[in-house]
This record gives sequence, C-alpha cells and structure tokens, in this order.
Amino acid sequence: MPIITHEDELILSKLEKELASKLKKLAKNQKNVVKVQKKLAENLSTMNISRQSLNRTMRDLLKQMQTLSREHASNVKDEDVKIFEDMVNENDVYVEANDKYINAIKDLAVKQDYLINLENEFAEALEEEANKRAAVIKKGLSVENAKNKMVEGDKLNQLDVELNDAQREFDRARDILLKKINQLNEVKTEINELWLKLKNSIKEMG
Repeated sequence: MPIITHEDELILSKLEKELASKLKKLAKNQKNVVKVQKKLAENLSTMNISRQSLNRTMRDLLKQMQTLSREHASNVKDEDVKIFEDMVNENDVYVEANDKYINAIKDLAVKQDYLINLENEFAEALEEEANKRAAVIKKGLSVENAKNKMVEGDKLNQLDVELNDAQREFDRARDILLKKINQLNEVKTEINELWLKLKNSIKEMG
C-alpha cells in the first residue's frame, strides 16, 4: 500500500481549486442558456397574445356565419360554420397548451437561475476549503520541522495552537461546503421535476 504524503493532500487542494474554477465557467455558460430560455418564453408569450387576438376575431366571424347560416338565401352553409368552429376550438386548445408550456419554461428558468447561484457559492466554498486544507498541511509541516529541530517548548506550543486554529477553520469550511452540496442536490431534484413538467407540457401541445 503506497504511503500517503503531505504532498498528496496539497495536490488534492490544487485539484479542488481547479474544479472550483471550472464550476464557475460552467455556471457562466449555463447563465447564457437560461437567458435564451427566458427569451423563448417571452417570444412565445407574444405569439400567444397574437393567437388569442386572432381567435377573438374568428369568434366574431363564426358568430356572424352562424347567424347567416340560418337564412337559406345566404351563401353560408353549415359545413362552412363547422370548419370555422373546429378552427376556433383548436386554437383554444393550442393557446391553453402553449400557456402551460410557457409557464413550465419560466418555472424551469427561475429554478435554474437559483441553481447557478448555488453552483457559484459551491465553487467559492470549495475554493475556501481548498485554501484551508493547504493551510493545515503547511502548518502541520511547520510543527514537524520544529519538532525535528528540537525547538523550545513555548515556540512549539504556539505552533500547535496555530495548527489547531487552522484545523478548526478547515473543519468550518468543510461544513459549509457540505451544506452547499446538500442544497445543490435538493435543487437538482426540483429541476428534474420541472424538466418532467416541461416534457409533459410538450406532450399536451402534440
């Protein structure tokens, strides 16, 4: 079994910092995607308003056709009325389905915004924990070196106190990191549910 050295833990600290940097980059890219989703929801809302306006005019037209179809002398047939009636009903269904789709996109975008903030907080917490880890290792090495050099008791005691302080700071940073991970996992679960809601809203549009 290989011997684990202080250098191995310093490598871990370095990798944690690298991971934190890449998490921030990912969060930035995700932010751009969410902006596009919000813009899509905005454009769909505008389109739906136009469709609702269209349908109001179609209802007026249908009402007029229904009135005229009762007169045998008119050129409006029952078949014509049925065609426009079906179109109005189809538009109603589409508008309702589209509203659900738009709301699903908006809900997802809001929760993704929250996730991105959490990812940045997680990256910051990971970076902080990595720094505290490195500080503990370096302080531990100082204590070992002092012992090897037979440094006097008072100086050694002071180094031990500093090591204990560094360890407590690391433990606090680790606790914060674990809380951020738990928050991330909870929000990811909520986002998975929102993706399913979006998927189901698309089915209704079919």
